[in-house]
This record gives sequence, C-alpha cells and structure tokens, in this order.
Amino acid sequence: MLTKILVPTDGSAMALKAAKYALTLGEKFDSEITLLHIIQNYYDMPTFSVSESVTLPRSILNNIEKGGELVLEKTLAALPDYSGKINTRMEYGPPGKVTVEIAYKENYSLIVMGRRGLNSFAGFLLGSVSNHVVHYASCPTLIVKTNEPTPENE
Repeated sequence: MLTKILVPTDGSAMALKAAKYALTLGEKFDSEITLLHIIQNYYDMPTFSVSESVTLPRSILNNIEKGGELVLEKTLAALPDYSGKINTRMEYGPPGKVTVEIAYKENYSLIVMGRRGLNSFAGFLLGSVSNHVVHYASCPTLIVKTNEPTPENE
C-alpha cells in the first residue's frame, strides 16, 4: 500500500517531526523512504526591483550545497532505527513544484511533510510549500502539525 514515502526536509523541527512520522509508517508498511532537500533557485525568488540576471559565484553555490547535505544528514540522523531502505536526495527549484513533480514521476505512495518550515516570511511571500503540495500532489499527503501553542489556539 505505502511502498514509497517522500519526505521533503529543510532541517526544521517540523521537518524532523514529519520524518519521524514517516519512519513509523514506513516500519508498519515496509516502505522505502526518500528524504528530499530542495534548494530554492535564487532566480525563482520574488524581487522588488528590476535588475539584470545575477550569477552566484561557485563558492557560494558550493556552500549552499554543503548546507543541503547537512540538512539531509541531520534528518537521516533523526531516523537511526529504521530497518528499511532510506534514500537521500537534493534537487533545485521551487520546493512545492519539485516535490509534486518527483512524487508524480516516480510514483510515490505518500508525501509526509511539516506544515511550516524554517522561513515563515518566504512562506508569506511565496505561499506555503505544504499548501502547494496538498493541492497539486497526485498522491496522498500527510501534513504534520506542531503541538506547541500558537496565538490562534491559546
């Protein structure tokens, strides 16, 4: 039933909590889990001024990629007892769109992700990644919420 589970991660507490949910489901259904970190392309970010195309130096891109590798390592370390297969993967582009495309093209059974990631401001500007995935994914999506109090539920 749940043969392949896709877990987008940004290394946030919510992403780690979602990964642990995926582990629990994966154990129950003997699923293959893929931890996915997506690096947002700088040219996909909204701008508030008109400018020419910017090229980032290779050293900055290397640092961004190293940061992505650390996110994947951190998430993988949160799943030390998983007896099934876990893959790690890094991609580039708009996180919501890339997640949906991978889930569809590679026939994932389920996406498990946190409701909010590291950057609430970017979520405000761009729209929530989880919201995009829920609306456009071809497979079921489990959104993991926090139990911490917020102004809305206090």
